[in-house]
Parts: sequence; C-alpha cells; structure tokens
Amino acid sequence: MRRRSTTIEVAQSIKIGDLSADTVLAYSNHTQCAVVVPLSVKQSMLALFRGRGKSTIRATVQVFAMAVAILLKTAASQASRIVIDTEYTGYEKDIEGMVLSYLRKAGAKVSKDVIVFRAIGKSSEAHRCAIDVHRQKRDPDRVLSLDDFEELL
Repeated sequence: MRRRSTTIEVAQSIKIGDLSADTVLAYSNHTQCAVVVPLSVKQSMLALFRGRGKSTIRATVQVFAMAVAILLKTAASQASRIVIDTEYTGYEKDIEGMVLSYLRKAGAKVSKDVIVFRAIGKSSEAHRCAIDVHRQKRDPDRVLSLDDFEELL
C-alpha cells in the first residue's frame, strides 16, 4: 500500500529563546494544528538544560525540537515530507536528529529523509496559523505543560 503524499509545514511565532512572550508552533497540511509553549514552561525547560551544562543555544534548540515533536506526534507518521521553517541556522541536523528521536520515543514511525528545512514564508498556512494564535485571533489546539516535555526526557 502506497502512502499518500502529504507535506506538513511547521512554523513558529516568537522563538523559544525569546523570553518576553509565549511561543506558538503550528503545522499545516490539509488541516492545521497549533500549540502554545507558555513563557513559564520555556523558562523552566531552558533552565533545566542550562543546569545540565548546555549552552543557551543548545538548550533553545533542544526545547524547540521537543516542542516540534509534541506538535507533530499524531500527524508525523502520515507525512511524506515535513518542512520545518528555518529558525536556527546551522543547527538543522541537530534539530532533525532530536525531532526524530522524540517522535520515535512518542511512538511515531518517521524516516530520516522525511524532514527538511527551508524558509516557508509568510504566505504559508502554518505561518498564518501560528500568527493568528499569537494574536489571539484563533485558539490553540493545545497549551503545553512541563509534563508534556518531561514525557520526552
């Protein structure tokens, strides 16, 4: 049986490392889904990884990868391509490895060649979804908690 060709785009509004506001991550394919990472959760997770000796950028990239995996957990197995908006230039391979690891830990079956990084632009439905949630024009599908992240540790 052939898998249907499905591309999922992933975008972020307010970077994980920006500690002035909540972060919104969203995906879009034939549907849309958005999750919010509250500021307090970002602060706690970044502090956890910094306490384990990770640099600020490494901690940020790890929290981002975890949030992407949580966002995609139910949709990733059906995707033929996952396009993640380029957010952390130079860390794409690290993010890819972490996202795959976290997705597999969550039970998703995803091959390595499915994930790609590129600028998806402001016209992307994923970008619009993330912005709409950030601007409170749309409700998020889920607000993440520390427990969601701790399940992946």
